[in-house]
Amino acid sequence: MFRPRRKDNIHVAALDIGASKVSCFIARISHEPGFAAHAEIVGVGHHGSMMRPRGAASPDQLELNIRKAVAAAERMADFRIDRVSVTAPGRALRTRRIGVDLDVTDGVVTQEDVEDCLSEGAQLAAAADYTALHALPIAYTLDGESVFSDPIGLNGGVLSVQMLGVSLRQSVLDNLSTLVERSGLAIDEFVASPIAAAEATLIEDEKDLGVIMIDIGAQSTSYAVYDNGALIDCGGVAIGGSHITKDIAQIFGAPLAQAERIKTLYGAALIGPGDEHRAIDFPQLGDSHAYSRASRADLCEVIIPRMEEIFELVLQQLPQACVDQSGLRRAVITGGGSLLVGAREIAEKTLSMKTRLGRPMTLPGAPDVATAAGFAACVGVIQCFINSSGDDHFALGAARQSPHSLTKPALFGGVEAWLRQKF
Repeated sequence: MFRPRRKDNIHVAALDIGASKVSCFIARISHEPGFAAHAEIVGVGHHGSMMRPRGAASPDQLELNIRKAVAAAERMADFRIDRVSVTAPGRALRTRRIGVDLDVTDGVVTQEDVEDCLSEGAQLAAAADYTALHALPIAYTLDGESVFSDPIGLNGGVLSVQMLGVSLRQSVLDNLSTLVERSGLAIDEFVASPIAAAEATLIEDEKDLGVIMIDIGAQSTSYAVYDNGALIDCGGVAIGGSHITKDIAQIFGAPLAQAERIKTLYGAALIGPGDEHRAIDFPQLGDSHAYSRASRADLCEVIIPRMEEIFELVLQQLPQACVDQSGLRRAVITGGGSLLVGAREIAEKTLSMKTRLGRPMTLPGAPDVATAAGFAACVGVIQCFINSSGDDHFALGAARQSPHSLTKPALFGGVEAWLRQKF
């Protein structure tokens, strides 16, 4: 859990390790007694390399990407960091529902009673071979009656809390820790990437009414589901924007780098008027002087099925009880893959939900690049730190939320391919 320091003008660093790029944000946090904490982005760095044919960067390449991203952020901030908060990839997360009942000693719920409930639930947050990251309250009941606000001060005999435990596979945590430490940095926190991205892109009304946030990365896609102001599920699937690139390369015979460029310049998840007459030249693999020609409509017909598959797989990951209970009617998509023209329309069609493109909130001092959808997790980490209460009754390294007031987390994304390949 985030533990805000009481000193003024401290620096906080967020690190997002993705399959296509590594991002680092440095923020200066100012806190004056009686006022909310204030963050100013003073450093932004990112570095990426072309995906290898199998979609997995080597550990040496990942280390180099981390070092270059951090160095760029440090130069901009004119400040040297030695600790970072890191996001945990959605695909390696596991969630579990936890219920805790507590007898209220004096008949009036106190802060200590709430903390005892949450602490007991936190001990059950992780499954075998997983490490707990978050233990987040979903709802409170008092003597069997729902409590729609903080239960402190209410009269009752039995306080019950329903919680969501979010944990990270231990092997992934260990490997990521090693990777970051090889880069000369220590880790302050691991925070679930989908929770961080949701913190940066969702508004409170969306969380109250029910929403699914989908963050489309290069190698994987993560999601977070909110209802009644609380997180009720999160996770990820092993498919992302790089799979679209690979499809284009395979079908049109183009090198991966050229397929990525063509996808960015001409690709879309919908076919527009006249696209069947707009010709695109595809360089051919192994022969730099050879080209094949196809229409933009042909390119779109390759992209659309894969985009539909991404959203379908996310829906399949959601527990049916979660969908039925929340009655989801709205989606927010973010991440680099969401920037593809037509992605929102495909999401609306596949999910049968009203969908918008989620861009991270603008923090003071942030350059324009920091407002791009691909940096949502980094912004979310900083915002989580700002919103954290500083209470430390979990000993989880986790963020905490109440049913109507979420405490937000940090970042970690998409080094999965290397972890699966090497470990």
